[in-house]
Amino acid sequence: MSRVNLYGQNQHVVLVNGVPLNGFAEGDFLQVKLDGNAAVRTHGGDGPSMNLSSAQGGQLTIGLLPTSPSIGPLYAVRDSQANTPRLFSVQVVSGVEEIMMFTGCAFGDTPQFQTGGPTMQPRQFVIEFLVANMDSSVASKLGGGILGGLIG
Repeated sequence: MSRVNLYGQNQHVVLVNGVPLNGFAEGDFLQVKLDGNAAVRTHGGDGPSMNLSSAQGGQLTIGLLPTSPSIGPLYAVRDSQANTPRLFSVQVVSGVEEIMMFTGCAFGDTPQFQTGGPTMQPRQFVIEFLVANMDSSVASKLGGGILGGLIG
């Protein structure tokens, strides 16, 4: 009997350099942009052709509420990277149990924020990565739902 995965926004697990995150912003708090792997049609003197670019890594943006207890630990990871430059990894289990692994990671722009309006604006943490591996088949084979109880 196959199981149907249902989406649950509260079922995301995000680990940055081994640090679990929580206190995500409302709405789309996780964005992944993959660079490369684009196809472009061209037409030259010898006829039509297709140019393919290779994968070039990408960018992961994580939105946290200003009240999130994860902001301090994320700044600590960023400060550690600034003092001792080294790449780290990010693991994500999405609300539909996709497993995403990002390696060769480094913080991009320093999070910018605004405050004072009628609603809390998220703190956007931008992480650049070299390699992304995404797999939705692994999670569905694990017993007990979201990674066997990784989420309580």
